[in-house]
Amino acid sequence: MSRRPRSSNPRHRRAVTRPTEPRHLAVVLLSEILPADGQGRSLREVLASVRADLSPSDRGLVSDLCFGVCRHYRLLDHWLDTAMDKPLKASARAVRLALLCGLYELWFSTRPAHAVVNAYPDLCRSLNAPWAAGLSNALLRKAGRSNVDNVRAALPVPVACSLPDWLWQQWCADWGEEAATRMAQASVVPAPMTLRGNRQHGDAASLSARLHAAGIAHHPGRLAPFAFYLDDALPVAALPGFDDGVFSVQDEAAQLPAELIEAPAQGRLLDACAAPGGKTGQLAERFPDATLIALDNDAARLDRVRSNLDRLGAQATVLAGDAADPSGWWDGTPFDAILLDAPCSATGILRRQPDVKWHRRAADIPALAGLQARMLDALWPLIRPGGLLVYATCSTLMQENAAQVSAFLARQGDARDDTAQVDGDVAVEAGQQLLPADGAHDGFYLARLRKA
Repeated sequence: MSRRPRSSNPRHRRAVTRPTEPRHLAVVLLSEILPADGQGRSLREVLASVRADLSPSDRGLVSDLCFGVCRHYRLLDHWLDTAMDKPLKASARAVRLALLCGLYELWFSTRPAHAVVNAYPDLCRSLNAPWAAGLSNALLRKAGRSNVDNVRAALPVPVACSLPDWLWQQWCADWGEEAATRMAQASVVPAPMTLRGNRQHGDAASLSARLHAAGIAHHPGRLAPFAFYLDDALPVAALPGFDDGVFSVQDEAAQLPAELIEAPAQGRLLDACAAPGGKTGQLAERFPDATLIALDNDAARLDRVRSNLDRLGAQATVLAGDAADPSGWWDGTPFDAILLDAPCSATGILRRQPDVKWHRRAADIPALAGLQARMLDALWPLIRPGGLLVYATCSTLMQENAAQVSAFLARQGDARDDTAQVDGDVAVEAGQQLLPADGAHDGFYLARLRKA
């Protein structure tokens, strides 16, 4: 589970008056997500701040532009630099972002090319840059004559697939260039919409039948027993029984950690980094009679956990506290099982959170690995003998995953790797590593650790 600190920059907190025209608004939001100094805000946080003020169609266009430019940022930026006779000044950041939006629409959307080309000169004028109207027209017409597949084929993988160099190099070092290339290619394809069926409302076959009855084409997951992939994404309101907790939106790989939990029906369970509550809800579905505690160090995010539990009709004790320091919240009663979905680099979910590519730095990884180790060591004494801890991340980096767990096993003499057989995509020395796959699950790591 990725965590990004809240910005201390006052310009990120003050109220602003934003434009209402969707392309203009997208440029303003992108300037907050991808500022020139690199200290950007979360894509999802920024979009959430304007969601209520937009019509459904405008909301869809703004979201598509922001996600699309973040997903293909390096490719678009590279083409723009090579296509111009002289570079844009740093003060023309808004114009650059507008041109990136236009390039994205031409190459990756289904909107008519003539409509896209015609929209951006007016956008430049509304950005108080009338000088860029002619430039926009010329560049977008030039881009319209280019085939994006041919453009990408002539570029190195990290540029063609819009990855920062440090991440590409780390993937190659961890998994080899062939696997790194597959991951890079998967990272620029939008993720499928995947559901988790609530077993309290029936078995997998009956839940699938409810989707069929609603005319929703889908197929079952390969790894998680209650995972369903939709052929086409839908608003959650269109899902049968969504408001009653029959279905939840959750990637298939993210469903696996809770499936690895073993505990008595009335056991004592801890979800140690619970927000926003997807795995807490899944544990409540699997163990409805258990004592379940949902912990997170961000009290504000715990409202999402409560909301998810309410929708599912499930119960849990929701606590604000630091998993790395149990002294402030643990009552001394051991747990039968703990789920630690640890803060991580989020490098396995780039297709869902493409802004992470441009916010994360190589220098962040040692600090994250240190936090993960502290959480593992702090939570391990809270487990009864014979109990277990499931460690999970949405990371694709060895340092946060198999190397992290191997080091933990070396430190804790009473711990052993008891990971149930999941078809991992690459061989690792501890736990199981899944790599992101086009049309399938995200990148994910999980390990079940049993106390002797």
